[in-house]
Amino acid sequence: MVRLSIVSVLLAVALAVAWLASSWPERALAWAGLALLLVQFAFIGHDAGHGSIARGPALNGALGQLAMTLVTGLAFDEWIGRHRAHHRFCQDETRDPDMDVAAVASLTEEACRQKDAFGRFMTRHQALHLWLLAFFFGHSQRHLSQAAVLCAPRRYPIDAAMLGAHFALWFGLPCGLLGVSLSEAFLAYAVPLTLLGPYLAAIFWVNHIGMPLVRDIEEFSFFEHQALTSRTILNPRRWNWLFGGLNFQIEHHLFPQVPSHRLAAVQPIVREEFARRGIPYNGTTWYEAVRMVAAHFGRVARSA
Repeated sequence: MVRLSIVSVLLAVALAVAWLASSWPERALAWAGLALLLVQFAFIGHDAGHGSIARGPALNGALGQLAMTLVTGLAFDEWIGRHRAHHRFCQDETRDPDMDVAAVASLTEEACRQKDAFGRFMTRHQALHLWLLAFFFGHSQRHLSQAAVLCAPRRYPIDAAMLGAHFALWFGLPCGLLGVSLSEAFLAYAVPLTLLGPYLAAIFWVNHIGMPLVRDIEEFSFFEHQALTSRTILNPRRWNWLFGGLNFQIEHHLFPQVPSHRLAAVQPIVREEFARRGIPYNGTTWYEAVRMVAAHFGRVARSA
């Protein structure tokens, strides 16, 4: 709650500068600040979705709606449904929603074979263009979630109502009450998410891309499944905040209800258990993880 209060105050300041600043350098600084704040709100929404913030599901749901839907525009109920499916079916390309990538790229050879000519063309060159398309990663996630709610508002009634409040915050307030032009409000809405895209890609693409696929999850225990398909990023402790604690991806998948800021304390216990069972612990540096992700994209590209 303290964290949410602090980032909310900072959000109000950053929005005021982005909307009302008289110079472009001030606006650019505000946009960068908004990008960093948006990811903090997303981290809070993520923990709320796993029931990690409050004791009751109702309060966790309310906090998730405030932090995620109202502020970031990522519909909380719709997103957490997909995210829980990702945890349950991690690296099963037929059931893990995070592996359902559109025409611009392919995560597996099978996904490439199922694409049309344009999709195969994009896959063939994905080792080059995918890093540039990372700037649109945040936009794609927001659009995917909002489109799902707009197509089924009765299924996600709270999301639909909170998305209305979201657009009132980002456009109604500045344009209707503060005299901000629509173009200025749009820049404050779109530019931070564009800046945020590579950051999101840098901390999330390394978690699972290139890890083994699992086709018959039922043949594995929960422990084996999560250990096989997740990758933990090993870095100096002072950098954990950049990842929101989710660099401990193995630990998060094994214990999703543990708050992300406490996963560092869980890691020694997990590594000891892995060693006791003789199971390899998929921990590596961020640079090595990026190299592995790039190599995987390249292998799939060559298959096209």
